Amino acid sequence: MPDTMFIVFVATLLAGSLGAMHYLTVHVLLGKPVNDTTQDRSGSDVVRDRAADGGQTDGGR
Repeated sequence: MPDTMFIVFVATLLAGSLGAMHYLTVHVLLGKPVNDTTQDRSGSDVVRDRAADGGQTDGGR
């Protein structure tokens, strides 16, 4: 295997591992949704206060 191909292979494994650790930590363990924006009743996009709604973006259902 050429050196450049090996470097790309290792970089791909590292990037995938970092992405998997981020997803597991932030989105699974901490319960943060992937999409942080929701629409309020007026139709505009807003970012909800995580402390106020307990991390829920679906109205607390």
